[in-house]
Amino acid sequence: MRARSAPPGDLPSALDFDREWHRAAEEDGTSQRISRNVVRTIYAPPHGSGMTDTVRLGPDALVNVINCVVPRTAHWVYADQEPLITLRASLACDVEFRYGDGPPLVFDRPELTLTCIPPGLPMSAHIAAGARQQGIVAVFRARSFAARFGLLPDDLPPELRSAIEDRARMGRVASFPIDHRIAALVADTLDSRLHGELRTVQLAGRLAELVAYALEAMLHQHGVRSAALPRRRDLDLARAARDRLDRDYRRPPNFAALAREIGTSQNKLKVVFKQAFGLTMADYCLERRVREAQQLLMEATLTIAQVAERVGYEHQSSFAAAFSGHVGMSPREYRRHRAPFSLDLPPPR
Repeated sequence: MRARSAPPGDLPSALDFDREWHRAAEEDGTSQRISRNVVRTIYAPPHGSGMTDTVRLGPDALVNVINCVVPRTAHWVYADQEPLITLRASLACDVEFRYGDGPPLVFDRPELTLTCIPPGLPMSAHIAAGARQQGIVAVFRARSFAARFGLLPDDLPPELRSAIEDRARMGRVASFPIDHRIAALVADTLDSRLHGELRTVQLAGRLAELVAYALEAMLHQHGVRSAALPRRRDLDLARAARDRLDRDYRRPPNFAALAREIGTSQNKLKVVFKQAFGLTMADYCLERRVREAQQLLMEATLTIAQVAERVGYEHQSSFAAAFSGHVGMSPREYRRHRAPFSLDLPPPR
């Protein structure tokens, strides 16, 4: 591991394929190069469970496909002399990122994020011990990002254009909840039966789709914000409602009563909440309930009926319908595919 205080010039690049898979192996995993551009790291008891694929998509892009639990906290730091763009599509994670001396960014829920990282800015990652990490993390060189996907700079949101033109001065993050389409795409990628360079071909296509979803969400969000930026009073109302929903999302309050409680009308509260957080209040509660259900299903200590009751559903059938609509698979399928597991490395060729 590298110390956080190391000068940027002494830190490894996030695009260094060889360094990245050696780092994974240093964290109690067993790594093997299974094709020209793919390295697989297996974590087996007592050193965790699951696997990570590190995939090189040419000199300007590196991808980690992660589905594992590691028992020890992991920490590492990167820095690049060129601006980067990172994409994360996570179903489950407990990771803290820090860019330079900025505040930590905590990722602990299913979400899709795009981050612009200026050149020379150290980027550190802190992975919680014992938490299942599931998702796709890609790093792109910013100058070739648009061309990789057949885009022109004018097709990109302003934040990404700034990164490509090397005008960004700090890490900028755009984050969006994962809907059932993205959840199904990520889950199918994690469970892919393709091997070797066919895995590389598949992953390139999946990344293009994830980038398209993220760019569409960024462009929509930018248009909404440009049209109607919430006032400070409106933001305070939205945050007050969110605080209450964070406490009571299992049994959400009546929204009209909640609006009266914080001193506004129901219609106004619906508008300012959606403007501030990009979700309706009902969808926000659903996302919180499903996220808690995912964790309980992975722990495998409760029946599905007990999980449904724990997250606020009176009937298992209602829970199953809501979960399937949000995640893209039934609770039973999610538990079967996401439960801890161990894998053996394929025999050397």
